[in-house]
Amino acid sequence: MRDRVRFAAGQEGISTDALIDALAGDISSAPVPSVRRTLAVSFAAGSVISALAMLALLGLRPDMAAALFTASFWIKLIFPLGLAVAGLMAVDRLGRPGAEAGRGYGLGIAVAGSMALLASVQLITAPRDAIRSLLLGHTLDHCTALIMLLALPILAAGMYAMRQMAPTRLRLAGAAVGVTAGALSASIYAIACNETALPFVTLWYGAGIALTGVLGALLGPRLLRW
Repeated sequence: MRDRVRFAAGQEGISTDALIDALAGDISSAPVPSVRRTLAVSFAAGSVISALAMLALLGLRPDMAAALFTASFWIKLIFPLGLAVAGLMAVDRLGRPGAEAGRGYGLGIAVAGSMALLASVQLITAPRDAIRSLLLGHTLDHCTALIMLLALPILAAGMYAMRQMAPTRLRLAGAAVGVTAGALSASIYAIACNETALPFVTLWYGAGIALTGVLGALLGPRLLRW
């Protein structure tokens, strides 16, 4: 498809409308399941690499068996997984010419807002001397950085998948890939991290996801350009 559009753009006298028509025609003819399969396989492959890196660097949290029976573990895991689903929905949409983020944007806001509400309730009801610990935890020195580091193979795989599509809003498309990569990475990191405070998870997992989204937005115009 990219070769066809490059050819069309290079012809003397080609109109913008004709270029858009050529682009839209190629996208509409591509089977949706095929496009989604490419996205799924690429993000899954990147996630496997990230998970293997996490196991090599950190291993599973030592109290994993007990953690599986705690609400805090599942809330911590559902938060980034929800953002990953929202990001994938946005990536699927933004890979098409002129498309908006669609429902993915709304789902992302809902997930982040719900987590922020739960974190606020925990802060409000906590003793005053526990607030610092709830906010800063004991892994602040490496939590956000590790989420971003583990996100890199997922980000690379996501950018590859997006290049097989036809994004026209390159910065926004790159940001969607970055948020998805950061959220999947945070989900993987959550299996190794024993932080349980929801304010900590909201702030510093959220920071890792957001900063990976910023990195994706910066790379989008370079890596996704036609």
